Amino acid sequence: MNGEFVFTVRGSAAAAARPIGLADAGLRERQHLQEWVIAHPEVLGPSVKIVSFEFGQWIGYTGEKEKDRLDVLALDADGRLIVVELKRDKAPDTVEMQALKYAALVSRFTRDTLDAVHAQFLSKRTGTPVSVEQAAAELDSWATITEESLRLPSIVLMASDFPQTVTATVVFLHQQLSLNIKLLAFQAYQTTNDVLITVSQHYPPPGIEEFVLSPEVSEQQQAKSTKQNKQRELTTVARLISADILSPGERLAFQAPSADLQEQMADWLDAAPGRRTATWQEDAAAPLVWEADGRSYSPTGLAQRILAEAAGRTTKVQGPLYWVNETGRTLVDLAGTLPPAEDVPLDVHTSRLTPEMKPLFDALDQAVRAIGPDVRLISRQKSLKYYRDRKMCDLGIASDHLSTYIGGLSIAQHPVGGVVASGTPRYIHAQIRTADEIPHVVALLREAYDKQGE
Repeated sequence: MNGEFVFTVRGSAAAAARPIGLADAGLRERQHLQEWVIAHPEVLGPSVKIVSFEFGQWIGYTGEKEKDRLDVLALDADGRLIVVELKRDKAPDTVEMQALKYAALVSRFTRDTLDAVHAQFLSKRTGTPVSVEQAAAELDSWATITEESLRLPSIVLMASDFPQTVTATVVFLHQQLSLNIKLLAFQAYQTTNDVLITVSQHYPPPGIEEFVLSPEVSEQQQAKSTKQNKQRELTTVARLISADILSPGERLAFQAPSADLQEQMADWLDAAPGRRTATWQEDAAAPLVWEADGRSYSPTGLAQRILAEAAGRTTKVQGPLYWVNETGRTLVDLAGTLPPAEDVPLDVHTSRLTPEMKPLFDALDQAVRAIGPDVRLISRQKSLKYYRDRKMCDLGIASDHLSTYIGGLSIAQHPVGGVVASGTPRYIHAQIRTADEIPHVVALLREAYDKQGE
């Protein structure tokens, strides 16, 4: 119990809860403990995703089929697998050896194997068939997974208590061999009306990992984590751009994953206009334009700046989790659930044209196509797009105007005024309300066309 005391409180009266074993509470290892971990993967660590459970479809190094089943297999935000061994009672003396065997087997996973295993898990949990491609897309939205990241899994051992021999071995593996391994201890308590379960990190003691690892190892792990975070962010942004789910100029709001942290930052966010919001642009390296200063940022770079200035926090974060669209979905959510972009019928957009806007659209479309023989129009779910070699602009239809977001042009060279409504160093937003404004917008598009030919 590690000196832990749990009380139930009613007013000024506090009654100590009685520690019991899971068996005493009628709880089982797989039907209960395992299901709790699958439902609440956060007990294993921050940003953990369950990949599979009770996995046993593998062949050992000797070529013989392994009979044992791995309790839980998970994936962290750095693309590393986590081997989880669960014991309802006190762990046996050999639990760490069993986990090491599973880690060795899992380290031989290829990306194809991982995708297939996760597809089986999702199909079993949802009751509907999930394809390998769908499972792969879900994993890609969670982390950047490489052959390197699959080679050295982490290990989590979870039990009510651990023998000293297990603890000593785990300390050696962690301190001397730099293996990412930890012990989680749980304890059941009987109160007057309920059974309570606590989970605590037994080793390494929370908050002192930086003292346990050597400085060299710590620096290597931090550098590797930073690199993987950047790769994961680029993957998320690339999927969003490919899926064409966000339009240029679409507003996103900063939202910390913790409501308490968001509330702590509220005064700073409200102290100046635009601190809470950014607009989207199709730039894989810097897709967010912060409305507070008009500069372009990566989702992580802007999230870390806001966290540092508003709350004094300088820890590494997964930036795409901090930006939500108008429906409250994060960039990670969007990237993980959307298929690649597909063309839609042109009338999906043109049917929204009012009688006043229809002649403007027809005249603009004819003029843009006349810029060059290689100009083509593509109809996507979010907007219409004109391409040369690369995309020249997005065309959106409103009830009283046409909006064009022209790439490759800078607001510094084309300041707001006339048809130009806004912009960034990477694109400008021009609007058309009358036929007289069409030549001005076409001139801007011709400039964007010529830049692609340079």
